[in-house]
Amino acid sequence: MSMLGIESLVYGVDDLETCARFYDDFGLSAERRDAKGVDYRLPEGSSIKLRLNDDPALPPRYSRVPGVREVIWGVDSAATLQRVAQSLEADRKVTQADGTLHTVDDQGIPIGFRVFDRRPVESKPLLENSPGKVVRWNQHRAWYRRAQPKVIHHCVFGVPDIDKAVAFYTKRLGFRITDISRGLGVFMRCDGRNDHHNLFFLRSDAPSWHHVSFGVDSIDEVMTGADYMQRRGWTSDLGIGRHRISSTLFYYIKNPAGGQSEYSADTDYLTDDWKPRLWEPRFGNFHWVGTVPEMLKNEPEWDVTVLEGPIPSFSELSRR
Repeated sequence: MSMLGIESLVYGVDDLETCARFYDDFGLSAERRDAKGVDYRLPEGSSIKLRLNDDPALPPRYSRVPGVREVIWGVDSAATLQRVAQSLEADRKVTQADGTLHTVDDQGIPIGFRVFDRRPVESKPLLENSPGKVVRWNQHRAWYRRAQPKVIHHCVFGVPDIDKAVAFYTKRLGFRITDISRGLGVFMRCDGRNDHHNLFFLRSDAPSWHHVSFGVDSIDEVMTGADYMQRRGWTSDLGIGRHRISSTLFYYIKNPAGGQSEYSADTDYLTDDWKPRLWEPRFGNFHWVGTVPEMLKNEPEWDVTVLEGPIPSFSELSRR
């Protein structure tokens, strides 16, 4: 089995015009736009789809919180798609239309699967000067007019039973656990991707949408996008920051379609040689941040442990 990451995210929205304006400003390119919805396509081939909430083609709501109504995961071949269908049909309803499988995961979140012709992308060369190491002579650092995301790195959902959710994606779909934040959640990546994570489950009282991460070239592109979004009236709670747990530079922006959309850069990339770690949440979440959140009002506990051997459950690790 080879999962290649998020092929598309399908939102259900009430105000199509405002939500489309957000993603236009965010830097995505629309390939279809009409009264029923808007489709955006990223350079890697993944897509964001905006649909009106009353669209009969949308799956039933799984949450009272607005946001993504269905995640379509990309697979590498028709043979893999068939194996996924056969596996999931054993214990749940699976439908198929236009080459896409549709079902729900073990938390009731609608998911789908489609063959994904994921395309390679190119980024501008990043030459950084530092004291004692000069690599850029007689030229400026690359400039950006707007952010233009190239890939979808990951999505995040809140779920009430993290162990059950993780078991479904690892045992049934081949996802790899990459890191665990004690009492907070579990990071996973697809077997056909090397980003630090493509899916994060956050502990929550009920299933809910949280955010999506879009990859850009560098901190310059992150901040160019952030500046433009601010000028267009969109806001962020935290501002610019960097996570320790994945090294990712981030800028989260409140999305009128639900949750947040994130500019991301310089994330860690992993192989199957990677050993998951257990993190204290305050230490793992923030290396530095523009606006100090409540959880960092006191000094964080500096705590991270490599998990050797079989990985204990999230519940067990959270009790320790």
